[in-house]
Amino acid sequence: MSQQVVAIDELEIPQASAQAARVLELLAEADPDFNALEEALMSDPVQAGELLRYANSPLFRRAGAVTNVPTAVRLLGLKNVRSAIVMSTLNSALPVDSPVAKGILCHLVSIATLCKLIAQVCCRAKVDDMALLGLLHDVGMIVLATNFADSYQRIRARSVAESLSLDVLELEAYGLSHDDLAGRVCRAFRLPAPYQEILSCLHHHPPGLTGTESQEWGILILAHHLLPESGLPTGDVIETPTASREALTEMLALSDSDLDGIVTSAQSMQQEG
Repeated sequence: MSQQVVAIDELEIPQASAQAARVLELLAEADPDFNALEEALMSDPVQAGELLRYANSPLFRRAGAVTNVPTAVRLLGLKNVRSAIVMSTLNSALPVDSPVAKGILCHLVSIATLCKLIAQVCCRAKVDDMALLGLLHDVGMIVLATNFADSYQRIRARSVAESLSLDVLELEAYGLSHDDLAGRVCRAFRLPAPYQEILSCLHHHPPGLTGTESQEWGILILAHHLLPESGLPTGDVIETPTASREALTEMLALSDSDLDGIVTSAQSMQQEG
């Protein structure tokens, strides 16, 4: 396959609806107005429905069903409300009958689930951030799949058939990988600058990524190592491993018993879902 010359700024990216953009604008404020947020959500049946679906997903293991927007906002918290809006936008960006789309979305949700489970063990304060990072970590694939539907489907098929990493094949075909698109997507969703730094270097670990960002990066990569044994859908997404499971376990101060517990929890969630 000959390489296409791709200009990042010319690619179409997933766009939030006017109502969803208003919600994201409110969430980006230093002190969000909860009444305005709930009103904005309830004025859009699509966003309200996605929020309730997210609140009732196995990811949160609620004892009872969440049936209204104010309760969902209170129980989920602002970061998870943003995750629900992002997920709604991603769902709407791809055709429902596309196997490529289905695979990408399954992979994003599975990694988000594992990121949350890992964070619950090693850094509980980052649980919600890691769930959102998991949902977004390969959003560049969605950009490529929507802009180059035919060629990206061929790339995905070759990746699966030959067990080749998608990011390598993307570079070969387009001169960039889905990591390179993270910045534009993060800005579109009004996400914090550190998210952009983490997602733009997912397949390598530059010296500049340290501290909290390094920990979040490590959780994302470890989630990929645990995915095959978790029972969660993989989406047939193959990516370049950037650190070993052993190195990440040490970096995150996790034990083998911790990893076994995370995998067991994921398997249980998959059975419940």
